[in-house]
Amino acid sequence: MLRLTLKKMGDSVKNTLHFRELFDGTAYYYLKYRGQYSRQLIQLVAGICGLDGKGRLLDLGCGTGKLTFPMADYFEEAVGIDISLDMLQSAQSQTELLGAKKMKWFRMSSEEIKPELGSFRLITSGDAFHWMDREKVLPLCYDRLIPGGAIALVGQGHMLGDRSLPWQKAVQSVIDKFFDHSADEAKNFGAPHEKLIERSSFKEMKIGKIHSVRKRDIQSIIGYLYSTSTCNKVLLGDRSLQFERDLHDALRSVSASGEFEEPVTDYYIIAFKK
Repeated sequence: MLRLTLKKMGDSVKNTLHFRELFDGTAYYYLKYRGQYSRQLIQLVAGICGLDGKGRLLDLGCGTGKLTFPMADYFEEAVGIDISLDMLQSAQSQTELLGAKKMKWFRMSSEEIKPELGSFRLITSGDAFHWMDREKVLPLCYDRLIPGGAIALVGQGHMLGDRSLPWQKAVQSVIDKFFDHSADEAKNFGAPHEKLIERSSFKEMKIGKIHSVRKRDIQSIIGYLYSTSTCNKVLLGDRSLQFERDLHDALRSVSASGEFEEPVTDYYIIAFKK
């Protein structure tokens, strides 16, 4: 049975419900079409943090467990928290399928982590930290870490990147017809993560990037867009079929094969507790 905590109602409930609704119905697409973090990234984080299979992991905004599962190999126990029941149910289904007994999932916001969760050797967040009240979450994370523990923020950014490739431009042109906003979820979220970390109690920050290329076909491009808050299929209603047809036509005009290359940049920002 899904191990969830009940969210306490408070002043921030409206914002929490708003962000939760942004991702309702996206778990299927998120699990299937979001690219996995590279094994090199996972190994780098483990190496920098000196992980050796001991201690506990806390993954903030864990979603379907895209980061939680590969990182769990380096710990005795892994805990993932998220405000989306849709995402957590997907994560729990994978846990049962894999028989991963060390995994635990709780429904709660990152702004609500408390001593009851216990202490952790590493706290992570994959492509989710920008959604949080970061200046509130950082000191909460610091308090929950053991001495020498670390916070690791990782991500890949948006599939469309800087919209410099012909197929990315074609996709953006279709999005602009159906939505009145950018497809980039991380746009206008304030100061960069590293600037906020510099002003926090964390020390010895390490930053890096890993570049690679991922193959995409038309279906995976559509599926990726449906995994995002800004192109959530629910927002399209009965226009979803036309949206998919227009994307198909636009992408075929760029490449008859329907195959494309996506530049991928895995990044990491790691900082330590004294």
